[in-house]
Amino acid sequence: MEYGKYCTDCGAVRPASAFTRDKRRKDGLAFYCRDHARQRVRESKLRRLGPPQSRHRLDRVVPDGSKWCPDCDQIKPFNDFPGTRANASGRHTYCKPCHNARGRATLEKQGGSRSYHLKRRYGITADDADQMLKHQGGLCAICRAAPAVHVDHDHATGAVRALLCFNCNGGLGQFKDDPGVLRAAADYVRFHTLSQHVLAACAAAGIGPVRAIRPGEPPVGSDRRPGGRSTSTRTTGRTSGSRRRKTAGEADG
Repeated sequence: MEYGKYCTDCGAVRPASAFTRDKRRKDGLAFYCRDHARQRVRESKLRRLGPPQSRHRLDRVVPDGSKWCPDCDQIKPFNDFPGTRANASGRHTYCKPCHNARGRATLEKQGGSRSYHLKRRYGITADDADQMLKHQGGLCAICRAAPAVHVDHDHATGAVRALLCFNCNGGLGQFKDDPGVLRAAADYVRFHTLSQHVLAACAAAGIGPVRAIRPGEPPVGSDRRPGGRSTSTRTTGRTSGSRRRKTAGEADG
């Protein structure tokens, strides 16, 4: 039969299994039960060192469907905690208000949300971006007309190149940063712009109708197709005469 021991903090007799071992005492058991011994240690540490840097659940009773927030030291329903796959519970450690407060503190430590996102995505600070903008005169590095509002970077290496406007930055993305395709697009626009000027000049001079020639297209009036072989046969007078004599000889025969 298990004997018991009186705990002064409990004010009642507790079973021996509720006490830790202590060889210094005659009965071999600690003076206080386990629960009150831990509580006394925590209170003593709090008096000596102050509040802990990180909180622990300790002996709090957390019902099912609820979770304890270390920052506000409150037990709240699961719905009051942001969802995450990182924890086994499927919820973040801190409740939504405390989670948001920690996020704001992190942004402020990084110099604000702008610096935080620039550093995380491009590896530069807000001061670096401001220096680039000042060096470019506040204008896009390509068109030199619109305000530079986007950080352009090499998608292969991640290196930051310059600051661009919305249209130029989007255009590079659509052409996948391919110099060959960009040059082809420039030649295409230049050709058709020149063709329009020629047509306008012809119309002003009373020459027409004139149809614009597409790149690689044969001259007007030719049956030849681009890249095709000529099917016409050139004839001379000698060849024509020989053909007539041969035809006449066949008829006489």
